[in-house]
Amino acid sequence: MGQFQVPFSISQIINKIDLNLLLLPAIQREFVWEHTQIELLFDSLMRGYPIGSRLFWGGMGENKTSHRYYSILKKFRAKYDTHCQEFNTNQHSDFEAILDGQQRLTALYVGLKGTYAYKKPRVNWKNNEHSLPTRSLFLNIKELAPQDETSGEVSEDGRVYDFQFLSKEDLDKCNKNDWFEVGKILDLQSFSSLKNYLKDTGLDENDFAMDTLEKLHASIFENRINYYLEDSQDYNKALNIFIRVNSGGEKLSYSDLIMSTTIAGWKKKDARQEFNNLINEVWSQYGFDIDKDFILRTYLMLFCNDIKFRVTNFSIENAIEFEENWDHIRESIITAFHLINDFGYIEDTLTSKNAVLPIAYYIYKSEKDLKYCDKVQYKDDQSEIKKWVHAVLLHRIFGGQAESLLKIIRDTLESELKVNSEKFPAKQIAQRLSKTRKSITVDDEFIENLLYTRYGDRYSFPILALLYPHLDYKNRDFHKDHVHPCSVFTKAKLKKYGITPKGDEDCYYSDKNMYDSVINLQMLDSNMNKSKNDMMLEDWVKQEKVDLQKQLIPNILNLKEFEKYVDARFELLKQKLTELLTF
Repeated sequence: MGQFQVPFSISQIINKIDLNLLLLPAIQREFVWEHTQIELLFDSLMRGYPIGSRLFWGGMGENKTSHRYYSILKKFRAKYDTHCQEFNTNQHSDFEAILDGQQRLTALYVGLKGTYAYKKPRVNWKNNEHSLPTRSLFLNIKELAPQDETSGEVSEDGRVYDFQFLSKEDLDKCNKNDWFEVGKILDLQSFSSLKNYLKDTGLDENDFAMDTLEKLHASIFENRINYYLEDSQDYNKALNIFIRVNSGGEKLSYSDLIMSTTIAGWKKKDARQEFNNLINEVWSQYGFDIDKDFILRTYLMLFCNDIKFRVTNFSIENAIEFEENWDHIRESIITAFHLINDFGYIEDTLTSKNAVLPIAYYIYKSEKDLKYCDKVQYKDDQSEIKKWVHAVLLHRIFGGQAESLLKIIRDTLESELKVNSEKFPAKQIAQRLSKTRKSITVDDEFIENLLYTRYGDRYSFPILALLYPHLDYKNRDFHKDHVHPCSVFTKAKLKKYGITPKGDEDCYYSDKNMYDSVINLQMLDSNMNKSKNDMMLEDWVKQEKVDLQKQLIPNILNLKEFEKYVDARFELLKQKLTELLTF
């Protein structure tokens, strides 16, 4: 039986975390809060709002050393440092495990004693201070948060007190005396020490600053947080309690709960660490950002009839089966993304990772190994997979609820691989999908819409990759290029070339759907792209002796005949894409 305990102050909880008296069981998920959520949590504390009771697990007996536990994350660094560190409890039996309240307790610690680094806008992801500056939580002691312009009452997100995560660079741009580093309040434990601080800094003459810091002090040292201590030694009971109290949470998804069951069921391997290692490897090797949901879905595809995230259809027995087959599952996922990378896709152009799940399933069930991507004997098989990936992404079939569609594809793969395990059954999948609302059959309207896809559209890559299959996508030797230079389609440039379009002809020269779409795009290798540069089409073809048939360019090269060129290339590409996308 459990019971409510004597409430803690926030400062006491922070101290318990520092002493590792509060740890996270492996069933807990990663920290997922945005920096703004932490800021709003502290605003709630200042305004006296309740932040709920916590649920801890004590009296664990042998569970304290027979299961894995983690210390609370103290320094969050987006994408690069988001994992809690495992804590060895062999010589550390005096602790309690957090079953409910992990996110808020972590947020409190990060705000008071930790740091939070998130990416600056308009910079690339790099693990450095320029891209992700380290930030600490500060409180504005000059004034309240900026008011909302429409209501004139509180800020847009509802905060009253202006808490912000600021970097050193941010502080240099403002008056440092207006901002108080929130964690410093922990050094002022007694009210008298706070009074002395206010006097020493001259803030006792600033009513707003004094009132604000006194309120912060009370929030951290005087306000109490209730907590309930479950003292059962049954680990499965603790797991069930965790699932029950968390399944109603808005942010905690069913996949989080399934992950908790997975972690509880793995005995030889650390599921959390294995997942993190795989996620990091796929990112570092191939540049694709996957998550635990993708990995869990792969297992469900492979071993469960129902592939939906349901707590009721994922048991400890499933978790044991998952661990037993983990190495093979892991290799199948890595090989699938290796293959997608070889096709020329990057994170931005792979518009749905659901398209990779059937490939991972195929690789696993047909017992392909990590060398599959490099074996010449599988060249035709890989070409078929590539065509299928291009097709399903262009048809955008995975939008919305994808589980039922993935099950149809999985069931088709399962039956076809019993007949031939050496060939990806793209045609059979297409035939099966033709009986659903997610058909990948083509008609004139679909193909014509593809041709109007613009240069900067993510879907332009699979279209051009289909049209120019001979390029070295594996080694990234391909470049998207305008056939007629895009830069010439201005009135001034056209006039320079003696072109003054009128009437219907004008729309061809002024409409970006004509000169900045697939109709006027091609894919080139690096040598051809370098020679083309911004050269006029007619000059480039003559100088480089370009194979017009290979480049899918009609023999209408002069810019003055752009209208005829567009009409001819439209029909040429329409016919070609129809052939390529028909299974």
